[in-house]
Amino acid sequence: MHWTKVSILCLVGCLFLLANKAIAQDNSPYSRYGLGDLNNNQNTVNRGMGGVSQAYSDPQSVNFINPASYSSLLLTTFDIGIEGGSRSIADKNAKFNSGFGTLSYLQLGIPVIKNKWGLNIGLRPVTRVSYNIQEPSTGNFFDTLKLPLTNKYEGSGGLYQLYAGTGVRFGNLSVGVNLGYSFGNVETNTRIIYPTSDIYASNHLNRTSYSSFFYKLGLQYRAKVAKDMDLTFGASGSLKQNMHARQEKLTETLLYNSSTGNFTNQDTVQYIKGDRGTVTFPSEFAGGIMLRKYDKWMIGMDFNTTQWGDYRSFGNKDSLQNAWKVSVGGQIVPNATALSGYWNRVAYRLGAYYGLDYLKLNGKDMPLMGFTVGAGLPVRRLPYSNQYSMINLAFEVAHRGTNETALKENIYRVSVGFTLSDKWFIKRKYE
Repeated sequence: MHWTKVSILCLVGCLFLLANKAIAQDNSPYSRYGLGDLNNNQNTVNRGMGGVSQAYSDPQSVNFINPASYSSLLLTTFDIGIEGGSRSIADKNAKFNSGFGTLSYLQLGIPVIKNKWGLNIGLRPVTRVSYNIQEPSTGNFFDTLKLPLTNKYEGSGGLYQLYAGTGVRFGNLSVGVNLGYSFGNVETNTRIIYPTSDIYASNHLNRTSYSSFFYKLGLQYRAKVAKDMDLTFGASGSLKQNMHARQEKLTETLLYNSSTGNFTNQDTVQYIKGDRGTVTFPSEFAGGIMLRKYDKWMIGMDFNTTQWGDYRSFGNKDSLQNAWKVSVGGQIVPNATALSGYWNRVAYRLGAYYGLDYLKLNGKDMPLMGFTVGAGLPVRRLPYSNQYSMINLAFEVAHRGTNETALKENIYRVSVGFTLSDKWFIKRKYE
């Protein structure tokens, strides 16, 4: 399995470089609110099925949405996902486009007792802040002088989770838990720029750092309904949790450098460091059902809700509301055991979802809907080895907002997942 280890190291390095380069192009005004834009938090396999994941489990993929699914692992599985795409945002007067790309998740699933007890270690981004907005305005000086101004709003950063989880099966019932550490920081800048160099520009910087432990519980119950068919019920969730946070604030005047086009610090007006507080991360609950025929097809439905109306940052509310989403989707494999005809062994996926977004701007609800297609492409394993690899693809078209909301957004997202499975712990029979 030496080739697997080398491939993993090279792949991870390349993906981080590509993700860091692509994310700089993103520009989403929606990420100004709350903790930022919420990342699509499913495995690429589940994304292709509209996000259906609560009752999903598979021996060779890691479903971190419901930790009870870890009990189904058969092989040590390294799973990594990336995503990229474009978004277009429009209001009644203008429209603009931007691209994005990022690492979706990085995880390692380990079967302790095959099909009974599994572990998972992972890292994933939870939210992303990335916006750069300019707004023209007018300022009054000395009561009579009026000058045009430019207000420039910039934001960057996000929240991440490093976690370990376990899932155990007791007969038909599986239970699991994810425990981990949330961390990250968000930096926002508000600049006021004047049309003349005689008046210094000003900048108001706010940097918030987050750190806290978190948990998520899950369960799945599988009932056999025929010789080669079963019905699985799944649920997961967590209660409201408080994250530790620390704020830094800086107010400064800026000097514009015409040769470089950049601003440099001219004078620090005020600096405040060390304001500590809490940020309330809302409770979330989800449930789902999935009907599966072994090695043939599966179809399922999920419902999830997150109480974003309870979100508080240092005691302050934001333009957020309770969100919900219904997802439906499935998968079909023409012939999983075919010895010839590669496309017979490919998993074809389809799904859709509809719900209410967590943002509520100017008193208007933001409907959310999307359509997904996907495929699981098996990679030829080496003869006489325990290695098994899969490349999972998903394409998503999403839309949020209406003609009545402040903005309408269309998102086109491509997700790629690499699943590398092997028996890492084999007892030697000969010395």
